[in-house]
Amino acid sequence: MRLFIAIVPPQEIIDLASMIGNELSSLPDFNLRFVKSENMELTLTFLGEVDDKDVDAIRARLRKIRFDEFFLRTKGYGFFPSEKRIRVVWIGLEKNDDFIKLQRDIRELFHHKDKFMPHITIARAKQIIIQDAEKLDNILNKIRYDEIEFKINKFYLFSSELKPEGPIHKVVEEYIREYSED
Repeated sequence: MRLFIAIVPPQEIIDLASMIGNELSSLPDFNLRFVKSENMELTLTFLGEVDDKDVDAIRARLRKIRFDEFFLRTKGYGFFPSEKRIRVVWIGLEKNDDFIKLQRDIRELFHHKDKFMPHITIARAKQIIIQDAEKLDNILNKIRYDEIEFKINKFYLFSSELKPEGPIHKVVEEYIREYSED
């Protein structure tokens, strides 16, 4: 079973990503695949392939996470791996210490040490965009939107089944915030 842990953004963030996607979809030069609205999420960590017998242990570990609700705010755009070599187009988020702590606490449960930049993926390129990278960056910079602040009070363990038409994400378990005792 392929698993990941993520936050589901509110509908207004999904609508924003869809609006940006619609703007970009009118530009066939880039050969982008857009994330379906039902698959929009803010990944906290990716667990990858996990044996079915280990899922209950993962669920039990995640139930130990304690966090207070907090707010995130969208901020700009970005690209992976870089602005000169584009494979992924995403909406950025302002730095937030509560988010960083939640992500760190979850990632430490699974001994994940690599840095993970918070973002919401809008689209993926079928091939890395090099030649038109500056053009895509210029187009995105012309799309203006009001930053959106949204509340985080839960996260999810998801399974992800890869299909030819795109991944199918299913909630395995929901984890609702519990006030920490600080």
